[in-house]
Amino acid sequence: MKVLVTGPTGFVGRHLLPLLLDRGDAVRGLVRPATDDSWLRERNVEVVPGDLLDPESVRRAAAGCERVYHLAGVVAHERRDAERCRAVNVEGVRTVLSALEPGARLVHVSSLGAVGPARGPGDVAREDQPFPHGVEKKLPYVASKRAGERLVLDAAGAGTDAVIANPGFLLGPDDPHRVSTWPVQRYLQGTLRITVSGGLSVADTRDVASGLVTLGDRGRTGERYILTGADGNLTWSAFFHRVGELTGVRRTMVRLPPRVAVAAATLVPWPVRPGEVRLATRWWFAAPNKAVRELGFEPRPVDETLRDTAVQYA
Repeated sequence: MKVLVTGPTGFVGRHLLPLLLDRGDAVRGLVRPATDDSWLRERNVEVVPGDLLDPESVRRAAAGCERVYHLAGVVAHERRDAERCRAVNVEGVRTVLSALEPGARLVHVSSLGAVGPARGPGDVAREDQPFPHGVEKKLPYVASKRAGERLVLDAAGAGTDAVIANPGFLLGPDDPHRVSTWPVQRYLQGTLRITVSGGLSVADTRDVASGLVTLGDRGRTGERYILTGADGNLTWSAFFHRVGELTGVRRTMVRLPPRVAVAAATLVPWPVRPGEVRLATRWWFAAPNKAVRELGFEPRPVDETLRDTAVQYA
């Protein structure tokens, strides 16, 4: 099968591509011209220079492909980033949809953010939950991923063969750009010493990559699937405690009220920015039950993920 992967040099792409190649797929990658694509060429991946904001290059990349894994996107959480997020995470999705070959299947990688946070620490988000009121206005990345996902759902309702993955907070080994594993890195460095109320749902990028392959084969058109760890729901305090226990690097973390943490990050926007704090104070707990039931999704234990994430920063 000939497949296109957008964002092939990112965290998920580095784990997805070997799975596709190992099963004999002919893989093509859409890569921005300034990106180092040597990793792809060494594996005989066909590289098509282009950009999601250039419809012609996306059409050229998608030509002849029976399946498209749309991984590319912008992860940015400050309010000033809203237009950039929308350009890539919404208009980029529109471009990919318009470039699909007739009958091709789109595997769209969205985010748990598009599903929305749980109501509290005793709850978990599921694919069919109502989206919490007002969240989109405060979180530009979430708003953009949700809007991009709506385009895919509308297209599926109109006859496009499309399925959606909603991964949790991605951790694991070999994060080339440190987009999501940075909290582990900065904790181990000792540069991140604050925590807030709220929590995350840890998803191993290796499990997500495997889940995407299965989703492409067996997912139901027009459906979304949460891909996260079965035991991955951790408060931020518990998360850093687990990292410390697994690595032997124990740090004293200071828990700040959300407003104080946002104000502190506004004054000193490192090692965390205000938008990242706003996101972190939500309860991003989720359950992968639907993916387990329909796809046979088998997430590994969260301790294995945390340990393997930490190793790259030892």
